[in-house]
Amino acid sequence: MTRAGALGLVIGLAACGGASAPGSEPTPHAGPAPAVAVRRGDLVDRVVLTGDLIPAPAGTIDLQVPAVDRDVSIRWLAEDGATVAAGDRVIEFDNAAFTEGLEGKHLAALEAETTARNAEAIAVIALADKESELKQHEIELVKAQLKAEIPADLLSAHDGQQNQLDRSRAASAVEKAKRDLVATRDSDALEGHVRTLARDKAKRIVDDAEHGIHALVITAPRAGVVVIADHPWQGRKFQIGDNMWPGFTIARLPDATHAMEVHADLSDVDDGRVAIGMAGTCTLDAYPADPVACTVSELTPVARDKSKVSLRRVFAITLTLAKLDTTHQRPGMSVKVVLTRPPLTGALLVPRGALVFADDEAGKVARAHMATGELREVTLGPCDAQTCAIETGLAEGEPVSP
Repeated sequence: MTRAGALGLVIGLAACGGASAPGSEPTPHAGPAPAVAVRRGDLVDRVVLTGDLIPAPAGTIDLQVPAVDRDVSIRWLAEDGATVAAGDRVIEFDNAAFTEGLEGKHLAALEAETTARNAEAIAVIALADKESELKQHEIELVKAQLKAEIPADLLSAHDGQQNQLDRSRAASAVEKAKRDLVATRDSDALEGHVRTLARDKAKRIVDDAEHGIHALVITAPRAGVVVIADHPWQGRKFQIGDNMWPGFTIARLPDATHAMEVHADLSDVDDGRVAIGMAGTCTLDAYPADPVACTVSELTPVARDKSKVSLRRVFAITLTLAKLDTTHQRPGMSVKVVLTRPPLTGALLVPRGALVFADDEAGKVARAHMATGELREVTLGPCDAQTCAIETGLAEGEPVSP
């Protein structure tokens, strides 16, 4: 074939739509997904969740932020799941706010004590002076009385009158000395009370600071396993550096003789699939070959936000384990939860992918995507991971588009 003929053949092939080279496959084109007919069948409704092994409240000791007059920061924290003996340190809070100025508080207390003792010594001396003055006046009164009792015919009129006047003056001096002594005692008592208050206040300030420093170290009241509590709004466990107020639980020390619980979350889209009393199995991720029977014991009636930074809403579930295994079960372990509802037989089944969910004034609405493109409202029954049961809205054999 000449070069001109070959060129003409290539142009002709291109004009015919670009036939594939010998031996190559044609390029497939994406088309609509094939329709699936609504069918009848059996549905085993299983709810699979993940949770954490948590010690039961009975016998658990909460280790809380001590009752101090300010928020405190965690300076040291035992590891989650650590084994401790009685008296071992578990939590230590930053005590800088309490140690700051402690030496000055000690000096203030010492100064108050010294001032009180000096004032007491001065008061004792002043009181002794008043008592001595009173005795001196009483002696002068006795002398004046003796002179005043000398018969008048033995003295001149002037001397007799002078003796009587001296007795009156001595009696007045005694009364005045008595009043001064009583006033001094009352004044000393009042000032002593004030000094005692000042001394006690200074000592109490020191005691409070030292007590606060001592209270900021939390030790284990008994041997056990430390379980670090969850931060109330961070969606994680407490860690070093967190600030918290008095009364908040930072860690727990469960009683190893009590059963464990499993805490899990159920997504709000699965509302109604779990009920109290529902049975299933709980399997520790660390021991996948040893499932343990468990039962739903608590279920919150209202979904709550998973955390402040998450848009997910969940129902909190508590499951009770059928047996206690202190060898394998440790607080904080992750758990796979499988809850099985009674199987549904002879139900109308459609793929989950053929359903569209939306919210309206009446609540959540489910619609089936028909093969014709129509969206038809349906009433859903139970669902598993791939299939949903339809109660109303579809008939057996109708085509839907996943």
